[in-house]
Amino acid sequence: MLKVWRTRDGEGGRAGGAFQFERLTVKVTRWRVVLAAVGVGTYGLALAATAPSEIVVPRSSNGERQAVGTVWAGERALPGGFAAGWALEPLSSLLNLSAAERLRVRGPDTELTGQALVRPGRVLVRDLEGVASMRLLNAFAPGLPFACSPMMRIDVARLSVRGTPEGAGGLTTTPGECAPVGAGATATPIPALAGTVTADGGATTVTLTRAGSEDAVMRARVQADGGLTASVEPGGVGLLPGIGAPVSIETSL
Repeated sequence: MLKVWRTRDGEGGRAGGAFQFERLTVKVTRWRVVLAAVGVGTYGLALAATAPSEIVVPRSSNGERQAVGTVWAGERALPGGFAAGWALEPLSSLLNLSAAERLRVRGPDTELTGQALVRPGRVLVRDLEGVASMRLLNAFAPGLPFACSPMMRIDVARLSVRGTPEGAGGLTTTPGECAPVGAGATATPIPALAGTVTADGGATTVTLTRAGSEDAVMRARVQADGGLTASVEPGGVGLLPGIGAPVSIETSL
């Protein structure tokens, strides 16, 4: 209900311009509420569309920008010449009750696409597919003491990066070479590998084995809080250069 001041002239103007207080009633209907909500949502979406990408990807410790674009559509630089881009999908966001982002990872010999569903405490990557250089592993785990040249073909239906562990899918690699990180290092041949993506109560796990074998060469475990543990398993000792014993590296995504 709204209240409005109106001038009261009275009979023949004898009221002398006095004021009276009248009530103006506005009927609230369901459709008016819906339209108001759509208007507010559209305004909020417009603000998000123009917000800088630094809101979701903060600057580095030395103040350098790590991403360009906006929250709606942007791209983050990764080590080794790789980059991860995103673009918001409004309709899919409404259907999944999450921020749905179309993903693209590009770089040397790399072209991957997929979708990420994001909400507080939860990031789930779906339908990730394409080809990528194994050097992409070094972009996500810079502490690895070696870099490999084989190509990976990836077909992953689900991969939880944060929140409840969830994983399904696989990948294969071509034969190639791996070399210790550093100039002038001697490369070592590496056979074709096969990978699986699984999940248990503690983490989402990506395991690489020799093609046709069950001996694990490498394993990556992503915990619910986004922590990443990359390890060289016994099957990778002697196969990967510079690795004389099983080793693990911890970082975060």
